[in-house]
Amino acid sequence: MIFEPRIFYQTYQKDYHKIKATYLKGMLEDLPKYGKAFFGKDFDKEYTSTFRRTLKSDLRQTYFHAIETFFELFFALNPKDKDPEDAEFLLFTLTYANWQETFKKIKNITENENALDFLDEKMVYLGYNVTIGQYLFYTGLFSTEKFPKEFFDEVAESIEAIKYGIKTIAKDFVNREEYNAYKHGLRIIPASSKIMFTEVKTMEVKVEFDLTESMSFYMKTKYPDELKVITKLFDVERDFQMTYFCSNLIHHLIFYRRIAMKFEKDKEKFSKIPISMFGKEPIEKCNKINVEVQDLEYTITRTEKEIKR
Repeated sequence: MIFEPRIFYQTYQKDYHKIKATYLKGMLEDLPKYGKAFFGKDFDKEYTSTFRRTLKSDLRQTYFHAIETFFELFFALNPKDKDPEDAEFLLFTLTYANWQETFKKIKNITENENALDFLDEKMVYLGYNVTIGQYLFYTGLFSTEKFPKEFFDEVAESIEAIKYGIKTIAKDFVNREEYNAYKHGLRIIPASSKIMFTEVKTMEVKVEFDLTESMSFYMKTKYPDELKVITKLFDVERDFQMTYFCSNLIHHLIFYRRIAMKFEKDKEKFSKIPISMFGKEPIEKCNKINVEVQDLEYTITRTEKEIKR
């Protein structure tokens, strides 16, 4: 039955965002090949620029979507106030999730230093005394007979790194205006080409930044006759690496549960499995900024004449 939770884990596309990020980056790295294959003789200079920006914006959106997907699963699988042995709770929790409440939880992670401390709390699952972090990210890997003490030390360190990573992606996600601009009517435009800072008296250019590979989007402010324009320079490498990291978090939530459910046809396949650990230093490398400027912001106010009109 498709309503069985084990079918959800067995068929879930746990590497969806990783795969998408990989082919988008691959096309960016060989743009002429794919541009000519897709658009033929129409692939001129203007199309090249549009195609490049589209791929970069799609990669950016994929990162946001990966974060959103992770948190939906993360909060749905959180065993607090639920019976973790009732596998069906995931299907109902995901389906009836209140997005406003989910967003509040994500925002709390960015504001409350102790928001993720619950991952260290103990719980009993399948007769084992484990932390919630172990239950979430290393389901089924609990046996002290199968695994030495050093393994559980590594798991504890991995969960500490996961906390750091979750806080990082939460901070990226709470500023949702950019993601909303992509989602709601593509309210986003490649309007800026460069920014220059000049000497007031001589108008001599002192500093100049290339913004041709950027997108701008509009935001409302607290004043009804004012809007804000934010320009963000694409950071393809960071978007790719952070999407990959986020996809790995999703993979951990799904993959080990699939194994723990002991599918008969997978017994031989999963007789030996890789167990990956997270580290703070690799996550910091994923989070490295690779562009000179990030967010440029300015406001526009309508004139009295425009308001009357």
